[in-house]
Amino acid sequence: MTDDSVADDEQEQDRDESPSEIDETLSLLSDRYRRHALACLDGQPEPVPIERLTDEVAGREFQQPPDQVSMITRTEIATALHHNHLPKLEQAGIIVYDSNDGEVTKINIKAPLTSFLDQVRRHEG
Repeated sequence: MTDDSVADDEQEQDRDESPSEIDETLSLLSDRYRRHALACLDGQPEPVPIERLTDEVAGREFQQPPDQVSMITRTEIATALHHNHLPKLEQAGIIVYDSNDGEVTKINIKAPLTSFLDQVRRHEG
């Protein structure tokens, strides 16, 4: 498949999305921690412990190795992920989060989220 046909397929897929799906996607991507979490979860084998996700989000947020981010800051990120961001992603059907075990047990990132997430990665790294 050529790059042109891949681009055509992506454009066709984008046109098939309803305005409400796009609005929901933009709402989910409106928070940096959720964008970081989605970028970290995309392509990960399940389950993903919240501790590992927290470290990856902290590293992306501060653009440095996670062990150089203070424990207080990582705890704040873990709390925000646990109480706010992961439940929102679960409610949207993108992940399954086992809050008792502190693990993301299923990841289902699909269009239109994948298209927007690719753009976010290009701009945020």
